[in-house]
Amino acid sequence: MNARSFADLLVPLAWTVLVGGWALAVLAFFAIGTESCTEVEVPLAGLIRACQDTTAGAVIMLTVIGFVSTVGSLFLWGLRHLLAVMNKIEENTRSGR
Repeated sequence: MNARSFADLLVPLAWTVLVGGWALAVLAFFAIGTESCTEVEVPLAGLIRACQDTTAGAVIMLTVIGFVSTVGSLFLWGLRHLLAVMNKIEENTRSGR
């Protein structure tokens, strides 16, 4: 396997990382970003409903996971470009130019 054939494999991998990462980020947003409530029986006060909103944590997770998938895919596209340049250098070296 030469550098050119390996570089061709990186394009679908980069798209998979980008789209899959953002899909996971959206799933994490909906999984984490909910309001959970519980009811607690307190002896002197009676029944108390306590709710916790986790939307802020979900937005942070969406941003972090999406940013990491974007940077990862950019890294793979950059690696593909470097491998293509290396292949061109190899072709020019072998041809004697």
